Amino acid sequence: MNYLNIALIILIVCWIVFAFLNKKGILERYNMSAFGPILMVRTRRGQKLLTVLASPRRFWRFFGNVGIPMMLVGMFIMFTIVILTDYVMLQALYENAMPVPDKYNAPQNIFLIPGLNDYIPLVWGAIGLMVTLVVHELAHAVLCRSEGVGVKSMGALLLGIVPIGGFAEPDEEELFGKKKELDPTEVQNAGTDTKIGAGYDYAVRHPLETGGGIGHGSGSGSAVEQEGDDKAENGVSRRARMRILAAGVMANFVVALIAFSLFFGPVLGGIAPVSDVVVASIDENSVAAQSGIKEGMAITQVDNVTIKTAHDFYITMATRGDMPMTIHTKDQDKREIFTLAGEDAILQSGVTIEQVLPDSAAARANLTQGMTIIRINDTGIDNTTKFISFLNTTVPGQTVEVFFVGNNSTMVELGSSPDRSCGYVGVISTTRIEFAGMTIGEYPASARLHVFKNIPGFMNRIEGWLFIFAMPLIEFEGGRFGGFDNSMQFYEPVGWAAGYGALVFWIASALLWIGWINFYAGLFNCLPALPMDGGHVFKDVIHSLFGRVISDHKAEQLSKTIAVTFAVLILVSFVFMIFGPYIVHGF
Repeated sequence: MNYLNIALIILIVCWIVFAFLNKKGILERYNMSAFGPILMVRTRRGQKLLTVLASPRRFWRFFGNVGIPMMLVGMFIMFTIVILTDYVMLQALYENAMPVPDKYNAPQNIFLIPGLNDYIPLVWGAIGLMVTLVVHELAHAVLCRSEGVGVKSMGALLLGIVPIGGFAEPDEEELFGKKKELDPTEVQNAGTDTKIGAGYDYAVRHPLETGGGIGHGSGSGSAVEQEGDDKAENGVSRRARMRILAAGVMANFVVALIAFSLFFGPVLGGIAPVSDVVVASIDENSVAAQSGIKEGMAITQVDNVTIKTAHDFYITMATRGDMPMTIHTKDQDKREIFTLAGEDAILQSGVTIEQVLPDSAAARANLTQGMTIIRINDTGIDNTTKFISFLNTTVPGQTVEVFFVGNNSTMVELGSSPDRSCGYVGVISTTRIEFAGMTIGEYPASARLHVFKNIPGFMNRIEGWLFIFAMPLIEFEGGRFGGFDNSMQFYEPVGWAAGYGALVFWIASALLWIGWINFYAGLFNCLPALPMDGGHVFKDVIHSLFGRVISDHKAEQLSKTIAVTFAVLILVSFVFMIFGPYIVHGF
């Protein structure tokens, strides 16, 4: 049974439990409510804190005013990404080249749920999500109080037992206005001298129908037309409402900026690579295992020689004599020293095939990934340098005998090299280093840290922003990077961070995920799709634009139609992105 089925069973159980507790009145007693497997937990605590936080009203008004254009920019970017993704997938469908279903479009990876999402680690993802929810909803609540809108409660949304969101529940009549029963005569005359109020007092309960106009009275005194922030009789001004709705996204962007500035600045500046050499695998009953060496340890020193790369290790091992060997290792933040007898420190090397290229000489000879070449004809192959040197002496069409570990061999007719006039096998290979029952590999610690430290220099180009957006999905050499907690053995704190040990790596991992989840959640909330914040702001912007040329009532109806259309379009796009490959290739 896979994790998705287990999660589904847990959700069904939670749904049943929530329904039972709701029927018994227990949820209402504790100020909770359930909608299927979604649980809404409310509290009225923190009202005094909101009043204190909202006191610098000019600052929060400026904060909200900056947030509106920021949200509009994010709205354009996200909608463009959705359209481009749809275009690419439709083009692939037309050309019969739809990608096969994989983890990138798996349903569980669409949502930012730590532990369920394959790309988000449980602990650091949970910390990042918690910070994201708190700052987003707190910003809404503070802006509500600053604009004179009451906050009934705040709380969290749980999908089963997993937090998936938060909320600040404003007084909907003050925010959206109370629904007005329209007189038919007023509606008929709406286009002449009357601005009809069209707010809804069920805005929170029916989010797809919220965000409407809230003005009333004559054309000269309409609250809809107000550019100031005085509270209208039938709700706050549209501009004030947009500030409230944009505040959450703005807060996420500010937190992401702070977290990334700390991560890419002083924190990464306090981290340096120790070694790229790792114990890739180890035999359970080997001499190395019995001495205490474990898989995943970084090797930092052999005898008195500092080891930085696999090449350093190979040269040291190839040139040392048959004598006892001292190995210095690092496991997480713990350093250890091991001693092996001279007869156990004999190097066994070769070239391991990492990938066989299609339609190559290796593919035709049935060579496969994982095979280790130790000799070709009468020439020993200890490393990739000797492998390449031997191939440079051959010609296309020449047949050679390739020997592998275990003294197995096969005949290979060489192909033509794409960039040289010599024979070509058609494999991607690495030097295999083995001794004392363990295999030595290389982890790209130095290269990975170099990439991250150079990201700020790319932020004036689209590539830098794309890297930030897709960072958890990017496959580096050695796999995806989810933080330093699983790779801290390859690094050490330096400079200001020296002496803080594992704490530095925990801070780095926390900042990385706090920054990324806030950035991603902020952009996602910018989508012009109700009931998200971006959908409400989009609706208000459309209303304001059309309200200049048509009656307020007609502008309300038109903006609602456009906003719902965009919401449906985006929903269909996401469904297509998720299930398109499954429809073509099967579930």
